[in-house]
Amino acid sequence: MTPRRQHGAVLLMVAIVLATVAALAVGVNTMASAESRSAQGAYEVRAAAYLADAGVAAIKWSSQVNGCTRAVVPATVLGGGSFEAWVVDPKDKPKKIDIVASGAVNGIKSRPLERKQVTLYDLSKTESSRLTKDALDLTIDSTKDDDSDDDEEWLMLTFNSAHALLFWETKDIKKETLVLSATLTLTPYTSNGTGGAVAIQRLTTKWDDDATWRRPGEDKARWDGGNYVALPAATAAVAGAATTQWDVTELVNGWVSGQFTNYGMLLRLANPGPSVRFSSLDASSSRRPVLHMLSAKPC
Repeated sequence: MTPRRQHGAVLLMVAIVLATVAALAVGVNTMASAESRSAQGAYEVRAAAYLADAGVAAIKWSSQVNGCTRAVVPATVLGGGSFEAWVVDPKDKPKKIDIVASGAVNGIKSRPLERKQVTLYDLSKTESSRLTKDALDLTIDSTKDDDSDDDEEWLMLTFNSAHALLFWETKDIKKETLVLSATLTLTPYTSNGTGGAVAIQRLTTKWDDDATWRRPGEDKARWDGGNYVALPAATAAVAGAATTQWDVTELVNGWVSGQFTNYGMLLRLANPGPSVRFSSLDASSSRRPVLHMLSAKPC
């Protein structure tokens, strides 16, 4: 699949899921009692509404992958019903569109679903890039009282006693940019043996190259291992000498859009087990951490 189709594929999956829900709704036994038939009707109304949502997704996807053209989606059979959608905006290549869609199941049609000023992104011209600006990484270790070694060629992770901090600047990326995917790739410094699960956490405190286990920087308030959101942004299994990748799309998109401030990420072992080491930004160029982003600009 080409990169520009990836986002469209996601939207198609949404449509398929919605259609499946609609099909399940239609499966209610229509030969049952009056009460059951009433429930059947309620299910059909809801299924038609789901199909209308699928219509919105389909017309947005079609407009974006075809170079910001104003798409038309005729009546389309999907699952146990059908949907149709159209664009109200009169422009041939609009930046935002007004969408109207409807769905139908067994002759029951949903109310017109309206979505106004929907932003379009040109998925026919995606950009692939590596974030490199102002990159910084280091290990914070509870067994060390002084500053962590920020020029080591490795990052060490030990359960509840050593974490890795990584940062890439994103402020120069325009907020209206849509991040289609973002992947962090790390290379083991040496074989990580049986390894374990490594979680990526979104940091909530600014830190610098003087950060330690106790503090995010000199003369700053304590943070004892890092201040981060409890729910991991991503988790991946680590083992042997193979590189490891984490899908951090939601995290990077949040930084770029301004949903939350970019303080970087923290890596930690999610469960007790052997320590693991990854090559740092001070390692040879082919072994350094890589944060790769695929993005699209508004139409």
